[in-house]
Amino acid sequence: MNTNFKKFHKLLENSNNILLVTPPAPNHDLIASSIVFYNFLKNQKKEVTLLNNSFQNNNGSLSFLTQPKKEDFISDLDGTRDFLLIFNTKYNKIINIATDKKEDETIIRLTPEKGTIDPRDFSLAPADFKYDLVIIIGAPTLETLGEIYQKNTDLFFEIPKVNINNDSENDDYGQVNLVDLTAASTTEIIGELFFEQYPNDINKENVQALLTGIISATNSFQKPNTTPQTMILASKLIKAKADQSEIIRHLYKTKPLSFLKLWGRAMARLNWDDSRKFIWSLLSTEDFLKSRADQNMVPSVLEELQKNYTKGRIFGIFYSQDSENTSGYFSIDNSRALNAIAEEYNIKPSNNILKIKFKNKNLIKAEKDFLTALNKNL
Repeated sequence: MNTNFKKFHKLLENSNNILLVTPPAPNHDLIASSIVFYNFLKNQKKEVTLLNNSFQNNNGSLSFLTQPKKEDFISDLDGTRDFLLIFNTKYNKIINIATDKKEDETIIRLTPEKGTIDPRDFSLAPADFKYDLVIIIGAPTLETLGEIYQKNTDLFFEIPKVNINNDSENDDYGQVNLVDLTAASTTEIIGELFFEQYPNDINKENVQALLTGIISATNSFQKPNTTPQTMILASKLIKAKADQSEIIRHLYKTKPLSFLKLWGRAMARLNWDDSRKFIWSLLSTEDFLKSRADQNMVPSVLEELQKNYTKGRIFGIFYSQDSENTSGYFSIDNSRALNAIAEEYNIKPSNNILKIKFKNKNLIKAEKDFLTALNKNL
């Protein structure tokens, strides 16, 4: 890993405008990793942009961490590349250029110095992208970035990439791959990078975010993915003034009892389709009544699923509105399947999220209906 840390340092030195990207609906580990990198790069006097991908929507319980500026978020990559209209003026100079914008067209008026313009003297070419480095956190493959990658393949192939990941399915697609399959989290990899390569940037805001990601990814060091190296790094972060008690309070003790009861009921009915990496659960009207929870908590239940089952690619909660009608809340990172299923149910996705109403279907019928649609479109 040391060699890759040095490669990263060299690549960063030659970069000034950096794009930070995570997969859709990032968990707390990936959000904390993004916050650390944002703060670090800003301190390095770099221009930094975060590609949203639901970052802000999943960030409620991490609001105690130092947050990126809102103006540094973007939701898509539209407008990140110019195109050049190039004129060869060796034999005929252009003495005036004017534009005329109409409802459905833009007209460029050119005045040549002499005669007419030879069409062979001009051409259209793409300019360089505004970014000179992409840092991708938590995506084992480019395809797991979903629609963002599918719509902008040129950007991801033309610009140097740093791949930060701890997934066994990672395919080392970056110019620099900070990949450690033994690490419990991406924040653990970044923490090791900082202690080795950037000790002067080990400040209060960064160590707090790093320890937050590690605690979240290991369920406060209780998951089997916790290694001695994880514990050693956590100890270093605490010595560097990370406040473990504050992190625990915000991650675990701020959830209302009604949510914890609803989450427990969702876990009791958990289903897993390994071939499709689909994880889902069902919540009945009785579940909401007995937990004293309301249906506004369903997105948070889905978020907990995503945080605790990072191998999943599709997540869903089916929940009863009444005895005859069911709703579903789904996160799908496969853009083709997402759009196909959305079209089938005549709805529009939002940030890889689908909200489906199964009219005149109880929980079991709604589950069967969605699995049929998923099998057809995945």
